[in-house]
Amino acid sequence: MSHITSELKSDLNKSLESLQTLRDEIRVRLHLAGMDAKDAWDKLEPRLLDAEKLAEDVSEASRNALREIVEKVKEFRSSLPS
Repeated sequence: MSHITSELKSDLNKSLESLQTLRDEIRVRLHLAGMDAKDAWDKLEPRLLDAEKLAEDVSEASRNALREIVEKVKEFRSSLPS
C-alpha cells in the first residue's frame, strides 16, 4: 500500500471514530432535547451511514466528504444542551 493510500486510510478511520463518538454523545444529549432537535437528528443520522460507505473508498474525495459530515455533526452536537 502506498504512503498516500495509508495516510488516506488513517484519516478516514480517524474521521469514522470521531463520528462514532459524536453519535454516542448526541444520542445521550437527545434525551434532554426537544422534538425539533430529534427531527434534525433524524435527518442528519443517515449521513453517518453514508460516511461509513465513503470510508471504504480510499480517496481524497472521500476524505473531504467525510470531514464535511464530521463538521455537520459537530455543529449539531454544539446546538444540544450539555
